[in-house]
Amino acid sequence: MTLRMMEDNPFARHTGIKEWTTREVLTPKAEEYTIAEIIPAKSLVCLKTHGIYGKSTLAMQAAMSVALGIPFLGKYPSHQGHVIYLSSQDTDDDNCRRFKRLCREWQKSEPDFNFKLQQNGDNLTCISMCDDCYGTQPNLIDAAGCHTKTLTYLLKFCEYYKVKLVVLDPIEDFFPENIRNITEFYRTLRQLNTSVLMLSNGTSSSDVFHGVEVGIQLSDVKLQLKNFFAGKKDIPLEMGIGIWTTTDVLGSERKDTHG
Repeated sequence: MTLRMMEDNPFARHTGIKEWTTREVLTPKAEEYTIAEIIPAKSLVCLKTHGIYGKSTLAMQAAMSVALGIPFLGKYPSHQGHVIYLSSQDTDDDNCRRFKRLCREWQKSEPDFNFKLQQNGDNLTCISMCDDCYGTQPNLIDAAGCHTKTLTYLLKFCEYYKVKLVVLDPIEDFFPENIRNITEFYRTLRQLNTSVLMLSNGTSSSDVFHGVEVGIQLSDVKLQLKNFFAGKKDIPLEMGIGIWTTTDVLGSERKDTHG
């Protein structure tokens, strides 16, 4: 009788963890990264700061790198494609000034930058939610967890343009304050079927790193990556005149110059 009860019990269908020991966890290949070593394709990535400025500039650099096919930070190859950057707090003028600063610096260091901008500039769509989308709130879901028309617009945009990267700045403005479970919101973001870079201003009571493939902490000297697939990685950084650069690249260039 007891045996029959266990046969009918769904909890008893898979006892033990032996199956886990042989199950393969699919790790992205190098060519499956939107930005090599940093943003895996079709993944959720969250960027936070240690109380410094510059995360929106870094995110814009990532967006432009993917859109124009330029190595991110001068070192990490990007898988070129369409990018949509949704900014809920900065105005269109703010975003344009940030874009102009980056263009100015890339014109000094990136070969054929103006040609790449002319050829691939349509790959980057940057929308200020407070300027461009009258009557459309940033929230992608409402307090009940239902889809908003903003999410519907974004889903259709990503599907039509085969978007490689979505940037949400800051992520806290794209879900309601009284959200009960950040994981449910992330499940919604996965429906975009693309890489999503989320910038956090640290004001949410939810743990925005919980449930993402890559968590990134930005300080004034480095990026600290926690990648579910590849483990921890530090990238030394410094802020130049309106653009972030990797100091190890600068160091190698100096060595070559004086070598």
